[in-house]
Amino acid sequence: MFHDFIFHGRDAMALVQNRLLWFIQASFVGMGVLVLRLCWVSIALRSKAKIALEYSMERRVLLDAQGKVLAHSLPSFALAANPKKIMNVKEAVQELHSVLPFISKKELHQRLTSKKPFVWICRQLSPKMRLKILALGIEGLELFKTQKRVYPYENLFSHVLGAVDIDQQGISGIEKGCNDIILDQKHKKTAIYLSVDTRMQYVLRKEILACMKAFQARGGNGILANIHTGEILAMVSLPDFNSNLKSKEHCEYTLNRNTSGVYEFGSILKIHNLALFLEEKRGTLESIFDATHPLAIGRFLVKDFKGKCRPMTVKEGFLYSSNIVNGKMAIESGEEAQKLFFSKLSFFHPIKLELSEYALPIIPKNWSKARSITAGYGYGFSITPLHIVQSLQILLNQGMRVPLTLLKRHNKAIALPSVLKSPEISKTLWQIMEMAVNTGQAQKVKTSYCRVGAKTGTANILVNGRYKEHQNLTSCVAVFPVPSPCYVLLITIDRPKGNASTHYYHTAGWIAAPVVRSIIEKISGFLGIIDNTGEKEKK
Repeated sequence: MFHDFIFHGRDAMALVQNRLLWFIQASFVGMGVLVLRLCWVSIALRSKAKIALEYSMERRVLLDAQGKVLAHSLPSFALAANPKKIMNVKEAVQELHSVLPFISKKELHQRLTSKKPFVWICRQLSPKMRLKILALGIEGLELFKTQKRVYPYENLFSHVLGAVDIDQQGISGIEKGCNDIILDQKHKKTAIYLSVDTRMQYVLRKEILACMKAFQARGGNGILANIHTGEILAMVSLPDFNSNLKSKEHCEYTLNRNTSGVYEFGSILKIHNLALFLEEKRGTLESIFDATHPLAIGRFLVKDFKGKCRPMTVKEGFLYSSNIVNGKMAIESGEEAQKLFFSKLSFFHPIKLELSEYALPIIPKNWSKARSITAGYGYGFSITPLHIVQSLQILLNQGMRVPLTLLKRHNKAIALPSVLKSPEISKTLWQIMEMAVNTGQAQKVKTSYCRVGAKTGTANILVNGRYKEHQNLTSCVAVFPVPSPCYVLLITIDRPKGNASTHYYHTAGWIAAPVVRSIIEKISGFLGIIDNTGEKEKK
């Protein structure tokens, strides 16, 4: 080194200072590169975490018509293990059970002693549980990012929303029926608006549940729909389940009575029978039929419940719900005309919503004269409550069919051509249904909140090929507000038992009709319905 100093003519101090300067400069450059690298890594990891979080939120948010969250996906974690890498199984089982007490020690031991190289321990963990498991430091455990579907309203929309499986795939309800739309990654940041309203859904569920408890009924269901847009504002089926839980209860109560249950609705179908009679121009509301004696069908007799035993007009036959009068009206209309008319009202085809569940109507192959008579007062074939609502939407909308939907319609739905020969039939129907509320068998629907038209129906349940007199399906359908009905409401209570408040009667006029009145009074404010004086209704 001293040779270099002499050869270059430099002294030792100058050389040391020069090299120290280069060292300082190199250190600054190195530190700068390191800082830049750390900043880049930090930003890159943060963006990757954000992307991973967004990717984990695969299913789109479901909102009600008012924008309230009905279903949302939250980040979650899944825990797996490679049993071959776990050294002390006994200790691992003890520590994991302390963090995951809902998994038994026996089950953990079976999984951690498995001969497979990969086993799931728990598919959904909270971030807090994840941190606790990381703190255990057990070799052989692996954590994966996933998501968890959450339903804030639990049971309230269980049959509408349905549920998802452990892999976040829809298994029922909207979640399954619209699975592809909900998983659409191009619009994953855009929420899906449903037509249902949380406020009205709550009212329907509360009132039906109260009625079921009061009369010890086996089940109940209800649908509220907009006649002009076809939007379903509320749809309840009881008993229901909590969509957040996967249990035996979930499996037992998954039947959606509105879409998957088929029933004989009894006198509700007299609305359709009257529409057919007027459609075929077989008479008017003042036409008279003799109801003095029962109507014979082979060896069977068609009788009236507390009949008048006298000739009655068509209007009286509707108001007093005469089976004899409606049976004779069906004879006048004819079997072929009746079958064609019911087909136009979609009775012979399944009504499909955005749900995965639907039922085929039970229609007899031979539509005979006897079948036509019983169909005139609601027996002999079985349909879903959805069929009743869709058919009334057609009949009260001047014959124009607007398909029912559970998705919010942002644009006006295009109605199909009218199936009625005379649109005036719609006016006649709501007028006579209002008469049934004022003077007929639906008087318990009457309310001061708005003018209502309604019809009750009590049908005996068919058990082992025989109708049971004391096991009834009680229904009440209402249209409101008249004279320009916008909404149709159907309530059905399955096999109620009368009590002292109903004088131990268990017919629709005593059971279902008061429920309809109570619901209309509670939702009229939400719908903006005003009374005849022009003042807004109370909630």
